[in-house]
Amino acid sequence: KTAVVHHLLTYAVEGDEDADSNGDDSNAEAGEFLNEFAVGKNGDVFPEGAGRLLKAGSKIRFDFHYHAVGQETVDQSQLGIVFYPKGYAPKHVEYSKQLGQPTEPLDIPGGSGFVRSDGYQRFNRAGKITAFQPHMHTRGKRQCIELIYPDNKTEQISCVDFTFNWHIVHVYADDAAPIYPPGTVLHVISWHDNSANKINPDPRNWVGSGNRTIDEMGFAWISWYDLTDDEYKAELDARKGSKKTLTTTASPGQPQ
Repeated sequence: KTAVVHHLLTYAVEGDEDADSNGDDSNAEAGEFLNEFAVGKNGDVFPEGAGRLLKAGSKIRFDFHYHAVGQETVDQSQLGIVFYPKGYAPKHVEYSKQLGQPTEPLDIPGGSGFVRSDGYQRFNRAGKITAFQPHMHTRGKRQCIELIYPDNKTEQISCVDFTFNWHIVHVYADDAAPIYPPGTVLHVISWHDNSANKINPDPRNWVGSGNRTIDEMGFAWISWYDLTDDEYKAELDARKGSKKTLTTTASPGQPQ
């Protein structure tokens, strides 16, 4: 039940390998990451030709983060997976990870509005971002992501408002999904609002980084798949060609 589930992580664990969570969501021993659920989240949808790799014989491990609601209850969380048809092999393995953790611990004074934090992640391979989902808690207000390319050019990718009750996955259309070369840096910018409002449990209190719902976080769940250098160049050339066509083709009756 979402009344008690703050978030839920699922992992594929091969064979008889078991992993005990230590409460750290980035635990490297947890197995291959499958999916994250947070309050109000819709499902993860991957583009045609991409998907999670779930090996035969794997077990699914659930990692829960509950918060108290003042009464005993029963949680009935489930995981649903849609498989490609038997015999079909997707071209790309889809990954999702928490990226852009703040470079400094969050420091949000009581009563303050729009406190900014920044986080970064370097991509060592070329790739395509297929979706992003901000993750903050009740004081989370807004998040932007941008790409810093190896030539130091910066491009803003998305900016969205945030409400804790709706952890929305923002899925990019295939022809608009950000692509990037090796060495590109993802920049995640988060804003928190600790002023008096209907969502804030107590605007008088200072808030810092932590796992509890009353603490705060500020990172993005990024979904992507890797591209070879040749695939990246081909996609970049195709987009340049499409852009050129759009800018040089006029409507009937208009000068060209």
